[in-house]
Amino acid sequence: QMDIKITSITREIMKIALLTNAYPPKIDISEKEFLRLRSEWLVKNKDLELIEEYLIKNQIFNLHPKLTKYLFDQYISESNIEKVCEILSKNTKPIEDLYSSKLNIYCLIVSNKKDEAQLIFDLKKELGFSDDYFEKKISFLLGYSSEIDTTISEKSIFDFHLAHKTNPDFSYEPGEKTSKIIWKYLSSSNLLNSYKQIDISELDKISTL
Repeated sequence: QMDIKITSITREIMKIALLTNAYPPKIDISEKEFLRLRSEWLVKNKDLELIEEYLIKNQIFNLHPKLTKYLFDQYISESNIEKVCEILSKNTKPIEDLYSSKLNIYCLIVSNKKDEAQLIFDLKKELGFSDDYFEKKISFLLGYSSEIDTTISEKSIFDFHLAHKTNPDFSYEPGEKTSKIIWKYLSSSNLLNSYKQIDISELDKISTL
């Protein structure tokens, strides 16, 4: 019981520290190491609300690209892209991280701000951005292409989400090598076949599920 109490107090102290000072001390530790330790602690504790508050309150999305990606990926895996867009809307600084920037463009589109999304996308392309998969999906969502790109990328959960949302006939059969985060997304999005839909002779499918 004492250990639980100490752990609770430690968490509260850490939370206060996170939300009052996001920058490293001037001695003994580098900024890179300081940020890494904080990110690892936050991910280990899996407190998404605290991570969100930490990033927004301190406006440090650019300082913590891996932590930001972790936060967004967890919500996407829960099929909660609305939460991702809500968080991004509270960022007040230009987004430097490529992953967050692509998500921001997508969020603008689904929020019916297509002109703004197109402007940001065009500016990024002029600055050298190149991602054929993303561009095909975005062009379809912007209405510039009526051709559905049926390719499915598992490079990130956001790429997988784009494949799902740009193909009305989206279908995906997971296997033993399918990542846990994609399994979670499939379940959250009601994309998993039920046992009743699986033929009894298809033992591999049943074993995987």
